Amino acid sequence: MTRITEDLVRKRAEHNDGILATLEEVSLHQLNIDKIELLGHMCKHLRILYLQSNLIARLENLHKLKELEYLNMAVNNLTKIQNLQRCESLQKLDLTVNFLDKAGLLSVQSLQHNDHLAELYLLGNPCAEWHGYRPFIVGTLPQLRKLDGQQIPPSEGIAARQMLPGLLQQLRQELLADGIDPDKAAQAEDDSLTSDDIAETGCRDESGEMRRPWCPATRILEHRESQAQEAEAEGRRKAQQQSYCNPDDIKTQLREDFPAIQEGEDIRQKNEGKWEFTLQDSANSLAVELDVEIGRYMDTSLVKADVQPLFVRLLIKG
Repeated sequence: MTRITEDLVRKRAEHNDGILATLEEVSLHQLNIDKIELLGHMCKHLRILYLQSNLIARLENLHKLKELEYLNMAVNNLTKIQNLQRCESLQKLDLTVNFLDKAGLLSVQSLQHNDHLAELYLLGNPCAEWHGYRPFIVGTLPQLRKLDGQQIPPSEGIAARQMLPGLLQQLRQELLADGIDPDKAAQAEDDSLTSDDIAETGCRDESGEMRRPWCPATRILEHRESQAQEAEAEGRRKAQQQSYCNPDDIKTQLREDFPAIQEGEDIRQKNEGKWEFTLQDSANSLAVELDVEIGRYMDTSLVKADVQPLFVRLLIKG
């Protein structure tokens, strides 16, 4: 996982000469960030904050951003809306493709006092499939002018506010039927997804392939597996480079002369240099021909031969 640090934000603030105190816009998207931190202390004048396509499971540490107007949290792991009540200037909030379900709809009420909030995006969340989704949001947040990019005419707002009490009662009843306490769902959040201990979400099919449901835990598990694979590949690459470039390793592999053959020792075929070669009788069958492909430009001074009645050896250096 990537953490939000001062160095990271400075790198992303090149358009402001790396100055954080006056920074008004910063993009921290697609960095595998799992927690919002430090921004409220370092960049109090932020107006636009891009945090889409990360692994963030909780809205937090944003209450000091009094000038924040646009917050993009699309494609993260959010399950509820919270901790934005103090973002008094917030005008546009993008929560597209997160994990707000029917219970998460109740957390929309936390935005009722964000008077300047004009645009809200919740498409791609499970809650958007609920039959009363749009009138519930419009009725709960009368200050909205757009929901999911669609204008909210005054007539729709009036109708939604009239429907809201009935929709709220129906939503609470459905949650109770699902075994969910509506009051608890609106007030509490499961922080387990920010923990290092995440249980496996899937199982292996008949072919041995892992099958996982699409959920916040799955995204984190797959990210960690990807990180482990990348680290393993990087380790192999470095080890290979070291074997090529370490003079000590090369020195131990080179031979200065033929190894001694002890009396009575069996002679076995070896090809330590992995050279391409052929060993066959000559055309007149009076000799044995050894043909070794050592390269056209190899200097003959680098080749040493030892020809004996029962064996032949070549020492090729370089």
